[in-house]
Amino acid sequence: MRSARRLLAAATLAFAMSTLLPAAAPGAQAPQPIPAPPVPENQAPLLAPPGEISRDYAVPAMQKVAPGKYRLGEILIDKAARSISFPAEVNMKQGLLEYLLVKSGGKTHESLLRTRVQPYHLQLACLLLGLEGGRRPLSAQGAAETPDGETVELSLELSDGKRVQTEQWMMLLLAGEHRDVPKLKWIFTGSMVREGVFAAQSDGSIAALYHDPVAMIDNSSPEGANDEIWYARESAVPPVGTPVTVLIHLSP
Repeated sequence: MRSARRLLAAATLAFAMSTLLPAAAPGAQAPQPIPAPPVPENQAPLLAPPGEISRDYAVPAMQKVAPGKYRLGEILIDKAARSISFPAEVNMKQGLLEYLLVKSGGKTHESLLRTRVQPYHLQLACLLLGLEGGRRPLSAQGAAETPDGETVELSLELSDGKRVQTEQWMMLLLAGEHRDVPKLKWIFTGSMVREGVFAAQSDGSIAALYHDPVAMIDNSSPEGANDEIWYARESAVPPVGTPVTVLIHLSP
């Protein structure tokens, strides 16, 4: 199943790259979204839902905005810096967390951040940067297993340019005491295919604190098997709705 998933992902990626355009001239009409390519005969759709493809799965025209820099919708891909960046906003200032980041309309009742960027588009951007994901999905949500995949670094940038580590906005509740979150090791798993659908797009789960095989990025610490210890640090998190830029860097 993984090889078929890679095949379709590569085909979709090649199709997106074939639409590579120079930066639009002032006053020029914006490029129109381009639908994902048709699925070959005798192959079930893996990164798109069965039947009619929704607008969420349409591949935006890609633009080269500078040497080595490309824009896919709202996602900026910087090949020289080996990074991806995209807009998000604060979703929770206090309370119990299971996710660092979800899509708006996803599990926002338990996520620190939310974004309007589609997980499907983010998956394509990660493929462009050279990420492939893991081979063995977790057996279940909350499984006491180490997520399989490639190590990435996550950080946030505020509108004033200040860089914030994700751990600064969270805390752990251990043995009845609030403790700082140590530097986390984030793993790009690439989510999974579930009943012919790219699961991260379906659920809107992007970066998980509590282990989730559906999330594209998972926290690899042993504490990731516990859903009762991750909290937003109210004293550090800015007001709900505050815009941030999420940065994903490939680890050296």
